[in-house]
Amino acid sequence: MIRHAQILILLISSFLLAQPSARSVMEKMDQIQKPMDVQTHLKMTLISLKNGKERRRSRELTSIEKRYEDGRYDKKSLLLFSQPKEVKGTGFLTWDKVGIAPDDQWLYLPALKKVKRIRTNEKGRSFMGTDFSYEDLSGRDLDADKYELLGVDIIHGTDCYKIRANPIEKGSQYSWRILWIDKTHSLMKRVEFFNKKEMVFKILDIPDHVKNGDYWTATKMIMKNLKNNHSTELTVLKVKYDQDLKDNVFTESYLKRN
Repeated sequence: MIRHAQILILLISSFLLAQPSARSVMEKMDQIQKPMDVQTHLKMTLISLKNGKERRRSRELTSIEKRYEDGRYDKKSLLLFSQPKEVKGTGFLTWDKVGIAPDDQWLYLPALKKVKRIRTNEKGRSFMGTDFSYEDLSGRDLDADKYELLGVDIIHGTDCYKIRANPIEKGSQYSWRILWIDKTHSLMKRVEFFNKKEMVFKILDIPDHVKNGDYWTATKMIMKNLKNNHSTELTVLKVKYDQDLKDNVFTESYLKRN
């Protein structure tokens, strides 16, 4: 019996020694080659289930993103809705700061012809009736969390590292997140979000990625809210890389023009 226990301990120790640290897995994902800018045309589908009946509502939008190397911002991004009529012209701008300081975010509602700045205490709210919060649409600095390797798992037919991410700052709406990272390509495949009651209440699935040249693109994302059985699906329709986008695209005045 003692011999069996010793063998088991040796096997577990060998497994742990063979695994990379959680931090190194996250660093490798962070270092994936990215375009300096990217423009993506997306279809957004809001899916609700009530009394056994599924209801789907569709929107179309463009996501524009530019990376920076000025030491102040990691990237700036813009979402512009084009369909249907009731959301056409709505825009959302994010300036993703370097480090763990809160990002700057603005929402433009054409009916009001006004740009609203999103306050820090509002970032846990739903964005445009979707299952994504304003916080979900912010960038997340590598140093904003402490990481723990929980083991390995298979998600969407892909071998993944399973990692727990605990926020260092108290401002997050989440107690922690569980991440599944593709072992081969260092791509995020799933995220489980835990609320302040330490219960999982949202799941983000990223089942499909395509490599175009040097760059990987997530072609489908599904955020599901387990509390209300509602989900938001994003599907990539078209993507363009490295178009030398101008800085004035990522401004409040540009929000109002579009």
